[in-house]
Amino acid sequence: MVTVISLLTFIAFYLLYGTSKKMATIGGLGLEKWTGEHKKTAQYISLALMILSLGLSCFYWGLGSGTFTFSILLMTVASLVILLTPLQLLNYRFLGILFLCSIVFETLLF
Repeated sequence: MVTVISLLTFIAFYLLYGTSKKMATIGGLGLEKWTGEHKKTAQYISLALMILSLGLSCFYWGLGSGTFTFSILLMTVASLVILLTPLQLLNYRFLGILFLCSIVFETLLF
């Protein structure tokens, strides 16, 4: 469940980051061109995914802890996206390995 919340938060922030005017459109995920052409749609989808992620985290951890955990997760994901996107380190292979390891660790440890 934590991996799903993290993935939704990542996708939501990356879509929102893609609609920014300061972002260079040299990303490796392929969403950059679409978000540049459909800014309003991408912003609405991003907002919906953020609300869904916040709702899931409040459902999983409770209202206070879920909101706090979501804000920490959002800050962490936002920092990583802003740092790693210009270096072109965010690609499908890296994200796949990261989330596969996260699912394995979540299953084995929790």
